[in-house]
Amino acid sequence: MRDRTAFFLIALSCLVTWLAWSTVQPTRLLSIYQQYSHLLASVSIVIFTWMFFIATRNRLIDSLFHGVDKAYVYHKYLTIVALGLIWIHELTIDLGKIRAAKTLKTEAPRLLGIKLSDIGEGAGELSLYLFFGLAILAVIAAKLEYQKWKLLHTLILIPFILGIIHYYINSRYLVFALNPYSLWMNFVILIGLVSAFYTVFFYERTAYKYRYKISQLKEVADGTLEITATAIDGEMKYQPGQFAFMKIADNENAFPSHPFSISSAPQPGQIQFTIKALGDHTATLQRILQPGDVIAVSGPHGRFNYQAGAKRQVWVAGGIGITPFRSFCLAPIPADYQVDLYYAYANPAEGAYAEELKAMAPRENLRIHLINSAEDGFLKIEDIARCLDNTPFDLYFCGPTPMRKFFFFFFAGTHYPLRNLHFEKFQFK
Repeated sequence: MRDRTAFFLIALSCLVTWLAWSTVQPTRLLSIYQQYSHLLASVSIVIFTWMFFIATRNRLIDSLFHGVDKAYVYHKYLTIVALGLIWIHELTIDLGKIRAAKTLKTEAPRLLGIKLSDIGEGAGELSLYLFFGLAILAVIAAKLEYQKWKLLHTLILIPFILGIIHYYINSRYLVFALNPYSLWMNFVILIGLVSAFYTVFFYERTAYKYRYKISQLKEVADGTLEITATAIDGEMKYQPGQFAFMKIADNENAFPSHPFSISSAPQPGQIQFTIKALGDHTATLQRILQPGDVIAVSGPHGRFNYQAGAKRQVWVAGGIGITPFRSFCLAPIPADYQVDLYYAYANPAEGAYAEELKAMAPRENLRIHLINSAEDGFLKIEDIARCLDNTPFDLYFCGPTPMRKFFFFFFAGTHYPLRNLHFEKFQFK
């Protein structure tokens, strides 16, 4: 069963916004369209706050979203919803417009001769245009290398701040009153701004607190480099199957931070990453790294934990997707688990760790099936079906997305008792 904690919390925060809003009255006469338009704008602020909170990648995100990789899926769709709400707010704010009732002050406050209301309106319109301009650029730039996309993403802080200015100046509700709506919105905005400023200005400087010196570099397959590093001062505690963000210490331009699975089992003072040159800086990393270089690591992240699944399991790895399963295999597997590991690779030259897996001491609860596609053909459903009976099982997968979808759709339409499919989404865009 999928963990829905984050979904319910997001929905609850929107519900709280509606309930708090329903307890207050506007400061001047508004049409029903305008009232609900203000509510939509408030909900969009709540959603943007969730987006910036996700981008902090703190440990709470892993817990709430069942992995920071899943959180970024939410991040993508929350962005779409928030932008949609802003657009509806803009379209509905003037519907059924009623002449505003006069407030206690007959003239709006001015700043340097300019009405504050005009400043707020200008900030709101500029925020709207910037949000949608950046959204269009993000779609166009989806295929850009990760670092350039990340730079574009940080610019969203500007329209967010402009939107907050618009809220405080042009809201038709008391924004600093001691009522549930005002207190709730001020709390949400504070969390959003703190998260945004931390993400943009402090994350890269503070999150990478673990330093490791590279002790060995080893090519384990064509274009695939194993990095073994030793902790310098303090080590990161991680579990098999987790991943971390890594970069070259004190040299962000040489190799910006990227997420990689940890390919080793936990061992004191040491960590391993196994990286395939697939573009987006990874080829550069393999070319410039040298023994003795220092890498900075942030994490660990992820909930790719087989011990949270059924006792009967099938593990399927495609290509470089073997890395988390190697981590599983190098650590003891509880005796009450029964696992079949299928590792499919294109040819012997690209089969990272194939020989290592073949040479592993036999274990009663772990059977390893190596599929060399050049000789054996592609991994087929029939190959996996031969190890199955009527025992409910969990499928853990790491590999190409089309391959994952193929296996999932097949098992979903058969009598085989698949309980859950577990995988990670490494698309952080």
